[in-house]
Amino acid sequence: MPAPNKIYFPQIAVGWEDWVQVVNVGDEIANVMAVARNQQGQAVWSQEFKLNPFQAFTTAADTVTVPASMTISSDMPIVGERHCHKETIVFNFPGASPEAMTVGNRLFFPEIYEGGADWFQILNVSEEPTNINVIVRDRNGKVVNQFGIQNLAPMNWWNFTDKETGNISGTVEVMSTQQITGERHLHYHVGHVGSAAGQLGQVIDRPAHRQYFPEVSDAWDDWIQIVNVGNAPGKVTVIARDQTGKSVWSQEKVLEPFQVWNPDVEQIKQQTSVTAISDQHILAERHAHSGTQILNFPGASRRNRTIGRRLFFPEVYSGGLDWFRFLNVSEEVCNIVIIARDRDGKVTKQLNSPPIPPMGWWIATDKEIGNITGTLEALCTQNTVGERHLHYSAEVHKGVAVGQFGQVLD
Repeated sequence: MPAPNKIYFPQIAVGWEDWVQVVNVGDEIANVMAVARNQQGQAVWSQEFKLNPFQAFTTAADTVTVPASMTISSDMPIVGERHCHKETIVFNFPGASPEAMTVGNRLFFPEIYEGGADWFQILNVSEEPTNINVIVRDRNGKVVNQFGIQNLAPMNWWNFTDKETGNISGTVEVMSTQQITGERHLHYHVGHVGSAAGQLGQVIDRPAHRQYFPEVSDAWDDWIQIVNVGNAPGKVTVIARDQTGKSVWSQEKVLEPFQVWNPDVEQIKQQTSVTAISDQHILAERHAHSGTQILNFPGASRRNRTIGRRLFFPEVYSGGLDWFRFLNVSEEVCNIVIIARDRDGKVTKQLNSPPIPPMGWWIATDKEIGNITGTLEALCTQNTVGERHLHYSAEVHKGVAVGQFGQVLD
């Protein structure tokens, strides 16, 4: 399945520093339109532009003056990314799409947390009104609350918070009669004050049996949550491996349907990757904390287009330290060619990896890539997942970092 021609951002915020970048990943000039809509679905702002192949463009999202959603449409395949800053708090999201399994009729959020303020925005991206039902479960999978909304009009959005869900730790499922996308913000009150985490809801129609995290290490205060989203008890095995792919740590647990589990990854005292395997469908989420810096990732899988042979990162940035880890999730040796481009789409650097063993990884930074502002593409001979960290310089956003998986281009 190719990259999408339309991507969605459920929220553009007022009072925050919003940044949205879009890249034409097609092989011809793209005609692109970005439209911001208010809560009633009325267009309040728009911007049209043309992009050459692999050219990046930062929309004027910071000129939107009312709370809005944003839709970006193109006649060529595109990918996009949004950052939303306020002091040391930052949310970062890829553009949502059906291709990326972040637009659908059944969305799942692997975590809500009683130690912070949870906030959700759900956008109806269809052409028909939708009825939405929200199911809140505790950590054991028990339903503790249900509520919803009827007849949410096309391109309208709806908010709910932990005032509606109840201030508990558990999970949230959102069921809709039409296609929706949803965004969650967690503002910590306990343990990580001055930090926040954000995730898009993951489509639960076809979840995976394996979830991958390219990095878990003693360099971060790491946390992983795994949820059995199957309809029967599932055995989950979590395995940490070193750079050569050798297993160095593991844990197992049987999870009831919709029960959550936090494996003891704080026991890992070295650089590793982590794989979660189950005989039932699972979803997962990782947070990595270091002071006010927080990186948050969904579990990577082929189903959510974060594992493949052609990975694309819509941003690299000269105003910080860029760091990438590529995990070979196949059973064969993998070789990777990295292509760095500037904002105009011009190739500025190509870099070849050494042979990467099965379940091994390779790290590249802007020392090798070049400290540029632009994009990065990774061409892999085997199925790979790629993780990017951006640590902003103190002059730009002191104490802030963002993380993204590479988005698969077929």
